[in-house]
Amino acid sequence: MKKLNLILELCKVNITLLVIVTCYIGFYLGLRSKGLYMIEFNSWYLFLFLLVGVFFTSSGASALNQYIERDYDSMMDRTKNRPIPLNLIKPNLAIVIGVFFSIFGLLVLYFFINTLTAIISLITILTYLFVYTPLKRITSLNTIVGSIPGALPPLGGWAAATNEVDIRAFMLFGILFCWQIPHFLSLAIIYKDDYRKGGFKMLPSITDNVSEISFQIIFFTMALLYTSIGIFYLNVTSYIYVVGAVLLGLIFLFYSSSILFNYSNEKIKRIFIFSIIYLPLLLILIVIDTIVNG
Repeated sequence: MKKLNLILELCKVNITLLVIVTCYIGFYLGLRSKGLYMIEFNSWYLFLFLLVGVFFTSSGASALNQYIERDYDSMMDRTKNRPIPLNLIKPNLAIVIGVFFSIFGLLVLYFFINTLTAIISLITILTYLFVYTPLKRITSLNTIVGSIPGALPPLGGWAAATNEVDIRAFMLFGILFCWQIPHFLSLAIIYKDDYRKGGFKMLPSITDNVSEISFQIIFFTMALLYTSIGIFYLNVTSYIYVVGAVLLGLIFLFYSSSILFNYSNEKIKRIFIFSIIYLPLLLILIVIDTIVNG
């Protein structure tokens, strides 16, 4: 059991669960776009294989990420207690787990879902490991770039249900993309000293320019508000959703804008906490809206 817990920690199970949830939303809405329902056997059959494939690809990518950043993780208070820095899992074992999980997940998606979903998942792994991860030590733009693989799961879910992606799927991608930037920038502000110790070039750890940091947080919070409304105008959702989405977006924007008048750790923590509240509420709204409207 202890070994299993260490493997789950290596695989960042919390992030993997978020990936599965956002992938499910894409899958669910993709089904609804075709007039299909989750209660149908074929839908559950597809979703179960999607669940397995996404779990293993996400877990594998996370394990490989921890292997790549093992030396830097040991320098940071936030990450020094991860399995590899503590020598609870050997680096070579982490590679084996990461590669095996990633390949197994991709094969499940390819053979039991479709080629497009497997390709999207492969792109997610490659951009996460070989673009975003090294960029964290090169440029502060890493947060924006890293939001791309983080926003791909709903696109993959949609592709699993429809074997295609269209503007509606890309709008879901846009919601996740815009959400991640204020979320991770606020996290980076809270742990800016820790990121400095690890040598990561997160924007708050390399500059004290409050205006630049505030601009990105507020800009992408505003973009999130408009993007979340976009799926309503594309007839993916109805008025129940859009009312709730606008309300949530305005609250998020209120918290983000507050740093213009008082840039403090307390304000930043409120942004971070509300970002955690915002996303699940928005996703629940989507499901409720589509259920109510048949």
